[in-house]
Amino acid sequence: MNNVVNDYCTFCEKKENVPNQLFYESDNFFAYLSLGHMVEGYTLIASKDHYHCMGALPKSLQEEYKNFTSEVKAILEDLYGKCISYEHGRVGFCNVQPGEQLCYHAHSHIVPVNGDLIPLFEKEGLYPYKLQGDNTLFSEYAKYGHYLFYENNEGDQYIIQINQPIRRQYLRHLTATLLGNPELASWSEYPEYDKLYSAVKKVNEYVESKSLKI
Repeated sequence: MNNVVNDYCTFCEKKENVPNQLFYESDNFFAYLSLGHMVEGYTLIASKDHYHCMGALPKSLQEEYKNFTSEVKAILEDLYGKCISYEHGRVGFCNVQPGEQLCYHAHSHIVPVNGDLIPLFEKEGLYPYKLQGDNTLFSEYAKYGHYLFYENNEGDQYIIQINQPIRRQYLRHLTATLLGNPELASWSEYPEYDKLYSAVKKVNEYVESKSLKI
């Protein structure tokens, strides 16, 4: 691991604000319950090594990432119901250089929400297209060097190409709006510790009861 990068990256250090936030891991990825818990069960998946985004993963890790994400999503769906997931893929403010502390380490979000962001994209003049066949976030990143990735409740996956800067944590803002609580987009102002504590207890008990700890 590059120590210069590690100095600026909380994902590399895997720091926990609350014990047992990190509840599941594989050889190359880990999942943890995130601060700024706008809905109980809100989870981040991050790579253990340092990549710009999930689309930049080497081919040797792509299948593991897809399987790991499916496993984490299954845990959350058992506990909380339907989920959406998303990743910024180095769009807008995420497209930065080492040391700038903005989204420089690959991480995706899984959010227990029974709803759809597509109408919110379209309202803002953005038009997602559905991934099919050989089109994947990996191939999109290889072609364009950036993307927004979104997966709905039914497992349909979409890419949204962005040609101009967008606000930080854009998809978090859309998700908070979908939840009817747009103010929760600010994780620093609304860390939502009560929800986080509840999720940590519930998710870890579930994982241990199913002998899923790796």
